[in-house]
Amino acid sequence: MSEWFFFLLPQQSPLLISDSMPNPMEGLLDRFKDSSILVIGDLMLDEYIQGTVERISPEAPVPIVRQRNVKVVPGGAGNVVNNLVSLGARVSVVGASGNDADAQILQRLFLDQGVREKDLFILPLENRPTTKKTRIMAANQQICRLDREIAEPVGAEEEKSLLANIARRLNDVSGIIFSDYDKGIITPNIIQKTVEMASSRKIFISVDPQVTHFNYYRNVAVLTPNHHEAGGYLGRKLLTPETVREGGFEIMERLNSKMLLITQGEKGMTLFQSSDKSCQNFPTLAREVFDVTGAGDTVISIFTLAMTAGALPRDAVLLSNKGAGIVVGRLGAAVVTVEELKEGI
Repeated sequence: MSEWFFFLLPQQSPLLISDSMPNPMEGLLDRFKDSSILVIGDLMLDEYIQGTVERISPEAPVPIVRQRNVKVVPGGAGNVVNNLVSLGARVSVVGASGNDADAQILQRLFLDQGVREKDLFILPLENRPTTKKTRIMAANQQICRLDREIAEPVGAEEEKSLLANIARRLNDVSGIIFSDYDKGIITPNIIQKTVEMASSRKIFISVDPQVTHFNYYRNVAVLTPNHHEAGGYLGRKLLTPETVREGGFEIMERLNSKMLLITQGEKGMTLFQSSDKSCQNFPTLAREVFDVTGAGDTVISIFTLAMTAGALPRDAVLLSNKGAGIVVGRLGAAVVTVEELKEGI
């Protein structure tokens, strides 16, 4: 096994830059608009039914929620698209949906956000509904969640159609994000063929992996699992700095990735790099954790944009960490803007 070096970075104060000095981080953020990212993954709808609770049902010991309003936004890989668009990037999308009313809503939401119709490919599947997660909320608390989905892998013909549309977009993108929620759209064949095509073009590949497909994501630029997903792949829990460090090294060895970024909630993030065989820990920047939904989507979106804009990996993590700290303080799958990332840097 190769020799690795471990560095633990202490909590650091913000870098103070005088008004007369140009801020390189601001220049980096301004270059986000020059990046074109292809998102491949499991598209879904996130529905939030918000209301109030005044009494318990006489039919069962459950609260009665009086509905006040309903909000629907793209979820899953769609939340990655949301983040990228919010950060100014040009985004292409390849995914699938059911052939139903929710699919039409999903497509309209993407177009309304600014994704160009020619950059959007959503394959309609007759044998399944559009994946939808309905959250019933009262006083900003989730009462329950209803999932509508069929997560079986797509067939050979669907794979062929998805791969053809991926290949068609590779000449116009600087980065690819696999947003894998294990709903059947991403298959081992799609992973392998896409990585081969993208690697030959030197396209930056980021992966937010699920345990089911973890072992297929070889030779990519970066994987961004949380510590539960990384531990699930290895078959053991990663709960301490030591186990995260050991597990991260093992994943790097197995998958031959250039980088690995393991997110650990309130414990921050740990970046592994094959170039210097190092490991760095970044303490969390979240002031208050309100809802962790979609935080991983924010991390992979910012990290990928930063790297395709020419950032050093450490700076990409710092920006991703800041973005995650912002979105976990909001309700639901939130997004962050370039202006918010610029504040205080």
